[in-house]
Amino acid sequence: MILDLPAATVSRYTRDGVVEELGPKRCRLVLGSWSWPGLAAAIGRFDTDIEVVGPAELKRAFAHLARRYAKAATDAPVDHGPGWTGSAET
Repeated sequence: MILDLPAATVSRYTRDGVVEELGPKRCRLVLGSWSWPGLAAAIGRFDTDIEVVGPAELKRAFAHLARRYAKAATDAPVDHGPGWTGSAET
């Protein structure tokens, strides 16, 4: 995924990943996790704009967490969306 932050900033908080500078204020971050939602949540902690390059499971995990966080701000039930399995296994 691509983050709108300098590589030096992201590197300070990344232990088990690879950070590649793409410009003065952008970097590519490669991480692994035990689950797609866990990975999406770990990336979200950077509190910046994110471009998900792939895979589709990670995009679905971001959508799932977006719905969950939106629900937390309201009283509506969570709709997990089409194709959601909650698993990092494909």
